[in-house]
Amino acid sequence: MRCFRGFLLPLIAVGLAGCARGPDVERLEQDVQARVDGLFGRTVLDLETLRRQGSAPYRAADDGAKQAIVYYNAVLRFTEAYDPSDWQGLSPTMIANALGAADEGITGLKAGPNPPDARLRAYGSIVYRKQGADWLPADLIAPRPAAPAAAAAASAPVSRADELVRRLAEIVQKAPARRGRDDEIIAEELNRALENIRLRTGEGAKAVLVASGPEGGEYWRFLTSVVSRSGGAAPVTVGVSAGSVENAFLIDRGDARIGIVQSDVAAAAVSGAGMFSGTGPLGHLRAVAGLFPEPVHVVVRADSDLASVPDLAGRRVALGAVASGTRQTARRVLEAAGVDVDGLEVAETASPQVALDQLARGELDAVIEVVSAPWRQLEIAMHATPLRLLPFDLETRLELGEAAHGLFPLTIPARTYPGQDAAVATVAATALLVVRDDVANPEVTNVLDLLFASAASGGAGVQATRLSKARARDGVTIPMHPAAAEFFGPVAVEP
Repeated sequence: MRCFRGFLLPLIAVGLAGCARGPDVERLEQDVQARVDGLFGRTVLDLETLRRQGSAPYRAADDGAKQAIVYYNAVLRFTEAYDPSDWQGLSPTMIANALGAADEGITGLKAGPNPPDARLRAYGSIVYRKQGADWLPADLIAPRPAAPAAAAAASAPVSRADELVRRLAEIVQKAPARRGRDDEIIAEELNRALENIRLRTGEGAKAVLVASGPEGGEYWRFLTSVVSRSGGAAPVTVGVSAGSVENAFLIDRGDARIGIVQSDVAAAAVSGAGMFSGTGPLGHLRAVAGLFPEPVHVVVRADSDLASVPDLAGRRVALGAVASGTRQTARRVLEAAGVDVDGLEVAETASPQVALDQLARGELDAVIEVVSAPWRQLEIAMHATPLRLLPFDLETRLELGEAAHGLFPLTIPARTYPGQDAAVATVAATALLVVRDDVANPEVTNVLDLLFASAASGGAGVQATRLSKARARDGVTIPMHPAAAEFFGPVAVEP
């Protein structure tokens, strides 16, 4: 019996090895190191240890090849200083993407300079495709996230609201086949209406509600990442909105107490310019902190004849949602580049993702979006369709830096996106945390404590590490709330 067991165990081991999906540990280590080296163009992160955690089947490649996703835990050491809050450097989000890790899958990375020999831990993954007898890394970082589910209907008081609910029910209760292509629009509008009700009524809000932006968008992901890692002790909850322009109005009216607004949109709101010229200045807005930069992305197909931003004249262009900061900023940068915005064929799309899909199909000539780099949806789209970014010339960048309060020159570093071999010159806004002027000092201080304590802890994922007290006044285009001014201390004066 002992001999039989001694013979059987090796056979079991061989059988298990044959069932394993993906490469062995040595090959996995090589591929992880190659990914982070490719990100920086040199060895900035050195893989110290890696433990393979298993694998699972993955959807077949477009050509039908088998694919598997391999999971691992790793410890990596910085070989040189790296500052995730350096606005001109590679975003820490790119480290997570290269390692196939979610935001919460990176720990140990801290805001501010991480010195040589500092370490981070990654809970990552790589998708592999079967090619002959070998497994090769797929040109894929992560699956596209599923669309948010439609929110459930909520009860309403007996009044005019009752009639509105009844009329909505007539639309929603149609069979999905009858709703057809309108189903997604209905779901989005209902979700937005419910979130606006929640923002304006403070329904169930024991903490401060923060107006973010569309669900799944940059502001929403940033805030939910930080709040979700606070162990349930966060003094804020996150509400969905249409974006910067709506957030400015919500805060000024008192329908929301705090929110994120693009710096150039905040400046226009307080001065009553641009989209706010018809309403007049919104005098109740106060700045809390500059969070991170949001460069202007002008995306075209790689095979397009468009070479520069002025070439967009007369073309089919998606400028972002009407109530978004992107729409306001896109108009300003196009006008500065000499493009007649009224002469464009402006495409009204349901979302940035829809706009990118239409661009890939050749139904649009360009998509403009103001969003932190790397823009995840663009990164994924570029793996399927060759796309590229149009640069701004120096004269336009300088003009916008002087004339458009809240915009400043910035470059999108090389290797930020697939196939992007060189830096792209553009301009950027700042994601600015804004409150109403009557928000109590302790509430503002509690929110700042949450954000910046998370950034310094090294345990809050990569989103929070973009924050820096040293840069918190960058992009502040409106008067600061007194509690924020006290939190960050006096402005440094050049000698």
